Amino acid sequence: MSESTRRLRRVVWRLRRPVLALGGGGARGFAHLGVLDVIDELRLPVRAVAGTSMGAVIGAMYLSYGSAGAAIAKWREAVDRGLVPTVRPLHRQPRARTREHPLLQAARRIRNQVVIAVAVNRSTILDGAALMHALDFLIPETTVDRLPKRFIAVAADLEGGTEARLTRGDLRTMLRASSAIPGVVPAVEVDGRRLVDGGVLAEVPVAAARALGGPVVAVSVAMEIPPAGEDDLVLDTMMRTHMMTGRLLREQQLRGAAEVILPRVGYATWADWNRFEELVEIGRVAAREFFGLPSP
Repeated sequence: MSESTRRLRRVVWRLRRPVLALGGGGARGFAHLGVLDVIDELRLPVRAVAGTSMGAVIGAMYLSYGSAGAAIAKWREAVDRGLVPTVRPLHRQPRARTREHPLLQAARRIRNQVVIAVAVNRSTILDGAALMHALDFLIPETTVDRLPKRFIAVAADLEGGTEARLTRGDLRTMLRASSAIPGVVPAVEVDGRRLVDGGVLAEVPVAAARALGGPVVAVSVAMEIPPAGEDDLVLDTMMRTHMMTGRLLREQQLRGAAEVILPRVGYATWADWNRFEELVEIGRVAAREFFGLPSP
């Protein structure tokens, strides 16, 4: 695509104010802040925002505080204070050395049995208290109807297996539901429904955004599928196949968007909170490229 065509996007954007669809992705969602910062820099209007999980949190902060700059400042403060709850992503552990001391081998087996017992007998890894504390700091106490523009937070109905589009009520509660990672934090009850992370069904909420009217500009911060290895473990294979299914669903949903911005953050994990500045900047780079702006 030529630079002149990219610059034309700004003209079209002003003529037909788009609805933003901000996808989920944990820490990779910091790139949304960079994209929004460039949109503010260009003084481009936004009709409404739909978000899933981290995309919902960022979108709600953007509307609540009135600018990407204010949302970035709030996130910096939260990261500096250590308020963001994290769970270490699963990585393959190095194989035990064959000459390891027998007592260490026994301790390793006991530890593994304890981990399995916890996983089998608990419904979630976290109790959700840390997540609630972080959201209480990041999100002002308000309701959706007080936001300056229309907003949808997308969650998934755990029992009905359907997409839940949250458009009214307490903003913090909506965001807790939209970002309740299954198995990590408990489901959130909203209007009698048990809701979990919207990424289960709509990683990038294009359909929800289209319901708000206008053309949809989607921002996807999906993780790349890692290359397969000859020594992959069972967990590696399970995770790869799950990601393949998710990619297919995501690609189908993105076809409903008029435009798609793709920050190159697929190498990062959802728990890379320490990469805040790096991921925000990647979002800026993607947005500047999208609009045909020169590099700063």
